[in-house]
Amino acid sequence: MLTLIQFPWSPFCITIRHILTRHRIPFRLHNIPYHDRAPIINATRGQGHTVPCLIDRKRRICDVTDFGQEVAHYVDRRYKLNLFPKEFEGLQLILSRYIENDLEMVGFKVNDTYVIPTRPLIERTMLIRHKERKFGRGCVQEWTTHRRYLCTQFAELLKPIDDMLVASPFLLADRPLFVDYNLYGVLGNYLFTGKTKLPNLKHLRRWHQTMNTKQ
Repeated sequence: MLTLIQFPWSPFCITIRHILTRHRIPFRLHNIPYHDRAPIINATRGQGHTVPCLIDRKRRICDVTDFGQEVAHYVDRRYKLNLFPKEFEGLQLILSRYIENDLEMVGFKVNDTYVIPTRPLIERTMLIRHKERKFGRGCVQEWTTHRRYLCTQFAELLKPIDDMLVASPFLLADRPLFVDYNLYGVLGNYLFTGKTKLPNLKHLRRWHQTMNTKQ
């Protein structure tokens, strides 16, 4: 059986978790604190340190390149899911960049304002230190202060995606491809605490309800 090492709220872990769940692929979850990468480093013998990390018997897979999506590609090949069809390769890459850059950059800030205060002291401190090293001192408090604006910005960034879903049940095809799961992961991060809601975009909401069902 597969083992998925993860942070539960990570958008990229939610993506892999939902691919496995929706395709009824059995797996175990191994949740780790944000600041403790030892289980991944030990499992990969120092070759990886990021989540999601997938253990499949003697194989250990992490994402090691920007937009490499190595874990998703591995699951796709292993179970013949055809989430990366050749004819959509370019479109998926372009759309993934929008989802993982523009959209995720706003969504995770909202999530952080809710998640970080709930974590145990050491994990909370290390999370704040990591965020401040990247985004500046006091960033989490700033995001908390501007949370309403960030939610509005997130909704604005989702409008083009809602427009894409007007004439199609999924983003690029008549079935979910990797980008659908990628978007689901970023939305899952934003919605993780239950304190936020999907924007009032009817096509996106219809898509999300469909994505919540198992195949």
